[in-house]
Amino acid sequence: MKALKNPVALATLLVLQACSSQPPQSGAETPTSPPASLDKPETIQPQTFMLRGKVIIGHESQYIMPCGSDKQYWLQLSPQQIQRAIKLGNEPYQTMYGEVIGHLNPPGIDGFSADFDANFVVEQVNFLTTENPNRCSQPQKPTRVFGNEPSWAASFEANALKFQQMGKTTEMLPIQSSQLQPRQRTYRLDDGELRMTENLCSDTMSDSLYGWKATLKHDGNTYQGCGMAANVDATLSWANTYVATSTQSQGFEVQMTLNPDHSATTKYSYSNGQDPLVERGFWQQLSPSQVQVVMTHHQQQRLMSERLFTREGNQLKATKEKVGSMVYPIADGGLVLYPATVRDAGVQQPAAKRADQPIGSADVPSSADFDSKVDASVRNYFFIHQTDPSNNQYRWLTYDLNGDGNEELLVQLDWCGSGGCTLLVFENHEKEWRFNSRITLVRSPIMLGQQTSHGWRDLIFDVSGGGATPAKHVMQYTGVSYPLNPSMAPTATPEQISGVRLFSDGISPVREGVRL
Repeated sequence: MKALKNPVALATLLVLQACSSQPPQSGAETPTSPPASLDKPETIQPQTFMLRGKVIIGHESQYIMPCGSDKQYWLQLSPQQIQRAIKLGNEPYQTMYGEVIGHLNPPGIDGFSADFDANFVVEQVNFLTTENPNRCSQPQKPTRVFGNEPSWAASFEANALKFQQMGKTTEMLPIQSSQLQPRQRTYRLDDGELRMTENLCSDTMSDSLYGWKATLKHDGNTYQGCGMAANVDATLSWANTYVATSTQSQGFEVQMTLNPDHSATTKYSYSNGQDPLVERGFWQQLSPSQVQVVMTHHQQQRLMSERLFTREGNQLKATKEKVGSMVYPIADGGLVLYPATVRDAGVQQPAAKRADQPIGSADVPSSADFDSKVDASVRNYFFIHQTDPSNNQYRWLTYDLNGDGNEELLVQLDWCGSGGCTLLVFENHEKEWRFNSRITLVRSPIMLGQQTSHGWRDLIFDVSGGGATPAKHVMQYTGVSYPLNPSMAPTATPEQISGVRLFSDGISPVREGVRL
């Protein structure tokens, strides 16, 4: 993996950390980059993230223990950062509270860092203090600036800067515009500006070190001080336990856990009673749709392996694995994992069980009529998957698959072979269709099941052609999407099949459909 400072990633972090109520910014747009590939190490550029915890910094030991974790990461600091941090302490190796921004690297083969699961490469110190190192229990805080001589402070509130001076009335200064760059933030005010520049900063009233120098110009006066960015890790949406749900009996189960402290474990459990194999390492985001998972130890022995997982309809898929310096394809088209926990409104809940919810009979034909909202959803799918939509055809229909009273969009593409065509399922989320699942080898009609999984109706597919034994197979929702391949799903029993038929007209999109 290439260890470097990534300006694009830093800009992304700044945007994510910026107060959501601030006016639109300029200068911090993140260009779209091709997905990273294990075959091209130069494309693997992890996005920086915020790590909070207890910090020890000395001449021969420097590490962080993240909040809520017993893990320890070696801190890779610059000489200037080490020198400034050591000066804060009153005794050697004094425990401090720290907030650092950076990315993870594998540990060294030898040296002080060799005993750790990962190195955290510190690209910026946000906050470091010897005053009350037990701050992990404190709530997360937004971006703020402050200074002494005279005493002043400012924080963001709605579309304004809340400015306070000791002994004076609080002022609300409207923000006219803002510009966020990797190393500098500028907020334009009616009569001045606030400028935050990345630079180690100390005030005169505490044993603390901050990551920003702040200059506020207001009402003809200039105020100097320090600043701190919001101490939020914007990549934690990946943190979860993921499991492989292949219906083919492979004799083992894969479970991957990405923890909030960015540690990771992969557990291989065997059905024959053999002791499970456990790997441990770390994870970090490469982009909003791609995550890097590096295992540094296998059964307590050092072994370096790496996978890049990409979101596909909320499922995670890796097609290759790097062991040492060699890249290998993963058998059977890749490793597909599904979350074992479903998130709802920010609250983690166990995945719901299957339920019997019988329905009657109905034929629901597809349409080849143009609909602007449908067409925009289909084109957006091609856009996010970086595929040219030109000359493709599709047929579509809508049906409420999850019983919430809002109809999902089902689109059958003319990507067809001997086993069938490709089906896209778009979830109705807040009156907008967003891509949820892709299913291959689809033959019309599609029948609905008499049961639901995680609140979503089972789908029954006729599987034949392409060497498959003709049969009906039931696709069960995993909690985030439907599986990819019906031929890999369990065979359906007559009791599982309802009389509702989707795409009941049986017209192929190859024959007639909306042309993109």
